[in-house]
Amino acid sequence: MKGYLAGYFGGDHFFMYIPDDEQLINLIYKTIRSYIGIHSQNEGFLPIIGIYPITEKHPDTATMCNNAQLAASEIKGNFNKRICYFTNEIIDQLEKEQQMLHDVKVGLENKEFTFYLQPKCNSITGAIVSMEALSRWISPSRGFVSPGEFIPFLENNGMITALDTYIWDAVCQTLAYWKKDHLYVVPISINVSVADIETINVPEFLQDLIIKYGLTPEMLLVEITETAFSENNIIVRKTIDQLHQYGFCILMDDFGSGYSSLNMLKDANVDILKLDMKFIEMNPENRQKGIQIINSVVNMAHKLELPIIAEGVETPEQIEMLHSMNCVYAQGYFFFKPMPVADAEDLLSNVPHEHYNHAHKAVSDDTTVTEPKSSVELLHETTVTHSIFKILAENFLLLARLNLSNAEYEILKRDYRLHGKELELEHNFELYNRRILNENLIHPDDVELYRSRITLSSLQDIFFGGHKQLTYQFRRCLDNDYISTTMEFLAGNKCDAQNPWIVVIIREKTV
Repeated sequence: MKGYLAGYFGGDHFFMYIPDDEQLINLIYKTIRSYIGIHSQNEGFLPIIGIYPITEKHPDTATMCNNAQLAASEIKGNFNKRICYFTNEIIDQLEKEQQMLHDVKVGLENKEFTFYLQPKCNSITGAIVSMEALSRWISPSRGFVSPGEFIPFLENNGMITALDTYIWDAVCQTLAYWKKDHLYVVPISINVSVADIETINVPEFLQDLIIKYGLTPEMLLVEITETAFSENNIIVRKTIDQLHQYGFCILMDDFGSGYSSLNMLKDANVDILKLDMKFIEMNPENRQKGIQIINSVVNMAHKLELPIIAEGVETPEQIEMLHSMNCVYAQGYFFFKPMPVADAEDLLSNVPHEHYNHAHKAVSDDTTVTEPKSSVELLHETTVTHSIFKILAENFLLLARLNLSNAEYEILKRDYRLHGKELELEHNFELYNRRILNENLIHPDDVELYRSRITLSSLQDIFFGGHKQLTYQFRRCLDNDYISTTMEFLAGNKCDAQNPWIVVIIREKTV
């Protein structure tokens, strides 16, 4: 275009000198995106545009290009916003981050970082079974810095492993002190991130600490977040295998907060599950859904003979609900807030202790689960509970929950190979199916069958009429080709307008 300038700056970076015209900018974005769609199969690869508006008093060209890049960097990871204008706030934020980076480095050198301990308890007896070490930063200049502020910053800047290894060493020092002074030693769990696993040999590092401080592996528990299993499953599994060889106990942290929990559990060789209660808000709008999820996970853990700890427990109502499901262990503000080590030592001298297996044996020996109360009764023996073990034993492409009364559709797990960009964000079953057909994700020869059978009214007639299972076969678009799939709908013992949830499963059809 005459009067415009464009330049290539290496990699996938380009700069353009054009009029500040919103329509023109949007046209450029759409054009680039269309070319990407033609030449790339990666649906997650989208252009980003950072803009520096030129004023009468403008800096030199290099600075303007740099500012445009800074604006573009604000977009990365945000799929809802792909165009960003430069503002002075971006510079202010950059300066704050640079100051934070300096303060963190000084803090690590001056040992400003420490850890607090939060007990994990037997919610029936009140006994402490373990404690979790949680990083804290008490800065002379900043005061008490929230972990929600400095931990994400360290993760984004590649410094989290420096903090984690520092905390692990400090925890082992504390355990060695307890042992030397004949204090009662409960295990302390440390947090290990996928960044730690990718940066250092975690099993070797922890084994060296155990030897250095004269401890046993049973005294140091290892918590790995659920997201680590989905981000780099192979290296995480190898790390867990090596940790087990050294005798360490592994906890899967935040279990239930990710989309792939059910699928990954059959491959994750962990010893204890920590159920994330924070993603369940106990309010009238989603109370039943939350209870159903927790009940399914707890029942599954009992069947797999895995101890389970509910974390983030804050109310008597949550405790009552967990007891009704025979969930023994819990951690959260209802029992104790994170506390300094000295306070934890005082607590241990006054509160009874026990090992996980003591209470877990009671759960295993008594398979009778107390009948849930009030609204929990409506969700007893949920759909997910009935089908979970079959699901865990087989590979599947999609797992979802469907409310037959209001068409609410919640995708719990979706294979990345399934075509249909951002379909998992569509929460209305009828709109979801409309997109499936409009985007040609069903083989043309199967469209009429899909259109006539996979409707809310048809499913209501079938399941509210007493049926428990329904199976169809369709050819679905996968990896740029149509493959034969089995689509299953599963209901619980009771399915009606008051108990409308069913499970939807899509699997590759096997010969």
